[in-house]
Amino acid sequence: MNAAPELRVDPYGRAVVTDPYPFFSAVREAGPAVYLPRRKLWAIGRFDDVRAALRAHETLVSGQGVAANDFINKRSGPITLTADGADHDRRRKVLIQPVMPPSLAALRERIAAEADGVVARLTTGKAFESIGTFASHLPVTIVAELVGLNAYGQKRMLEWAAATFNALGVLNWLGLRGVSRLLGLLGYIKKLDRKAVTPGGWADRLFDAAERGELSRAEANAMVIDYVGPALDTTILASGHMLWRLAVTPGAYDALRADPKLTPGIVNESVRLSSPIKSFTRLAVADYDAGGTVIPKGSRIAVLFASANRDARHYERADDFDVTRNPRDHVGWGHGPHVCVGMHLARLEMELLLEALVKHVARIEVGAPTMIRNNVLQGFATLPATFHPVRA
Repeated sequence: MNAAPELRVDPYGRAVVTDPYPFFSAVREAGPAVYLPRRKLWAIGRFDDVRAALRAHETLVSGQGVAANDFINKRSGPITLTADGADHDRRRKVLIQPVMPPSLAALRERIAAEADGVVARLTTGKAFESIGTFASHLPVTIVAELVGLNAYGQKRMLEWAAATFNALGVLNWLGLRGVSRLLGLLGYIKKLDRKAVTPGGWADRLFDAAERGELSRAEANAMVIDYVGPALDTTILASGHMLWRLAVTPGAYDALRADPKLTPGIVNESVRLSSPIKSFTRLAVADYDAGGTVIPKGSRIAVLFASANRDARHYERADDFDVTRNPRDHVGWGHGPHVCVGMHLARLEMELLLEALVKHVARIEVGAPTMIRNNVLQGFATLPATFHPVRA
């Protein structure tokens, strides 16, 4: 077995939060598994090793939390994200029903109308801020409607989602700020009942499952978080990155307009490159062999999705945006039993935004983006854009 390499880098330090890619590259070059003594964490960052780790769910478990701090891991509640085995499968079976392709097919026309409407309104030839408008519109309007929370919950969904991801890092200043807001979400969820949700909405369906005995009432309440967290920021950040890549990559948007069949591949390529969730952690409940490096039992391991998606061992020109590439195997939505529940909805929203762009927009211009600062998420906080209309 190989000796474990070490990197004396803080994966949640200001420099890495601001620009994680030099850190990801260092992890990949150091070895298949790397020890990070400053946070007492291991990291796995190569593509093949990340995919293998995500399949090794009986050894690298989620049921003892996926955060990089014990405070959150001990308070995660009975949700799908932090469950293993039979509990995970039972919860996921209920959770996934309304977000599978057959269920989403009935929503396609509604989502397409929203996508067309927002792009049409923005196509004026004048500059606008695209993250809060173009990228956010579908997740905020559609998810808020489908989950069916009350007005107070809808108003705070974005704040709570971002806070959840910050709290899943370490308890640095970002994590501590996230914890305080996450506790507010947990308090809201704990008190939630049928009077506070839309009849027939996704939250209401969880209460139905509890009445049928498929979930406990505590699970039904807690699992609202499984809808709120992953369905918002990740899709917003991936959509914003997609827009930016189409604008700044020579010939990319023209290629899409010439051949709209490129749409599914462009969505996958955008999610691969944006990788909105940088990493989650797993706990090793037995020694784990990562490519010849043994990670000891009891270790907390950061599985670096964003690093794997830029691994040149797997993707040729891994940092380039290639509209002809369709990387169906990317791990931007995870892999294995915990693959993202909402990925089909996210993919549909992004594809319909592209369809609307092709219909209305002849040329996209963008300005300089500003970056978010988050322990677990990455992407743009703002992105100035201009949509130049198609002329009849």
